[in-house]
Amino acid sequence: MNKKDFDIINAKEILTVKEIAILLNCSVKTVYRYINKGHIKAVNLGNRLTRIKKSTLDGLFDKP
Repeated sequence: MNKKDFDIINAKEILTVKEIAILLNCSVKTVYRYINKGHIKAVNLGNRLTRIKKSTLDGLFDKP
């Protein structure tokens, strides 16, 4: 991923699971694990249409 792609992701407010994985430098499977455990709040709009507000990541590392 280059800087231009990263800037595009940073400009968006609603992100896909893959984009969240890029921002967190982890796998898509790990992002789904965080969603299932309740660490990341996401909205499922259908099969393979999970969306996440970028603002929900702000408090991700504040929780014990």
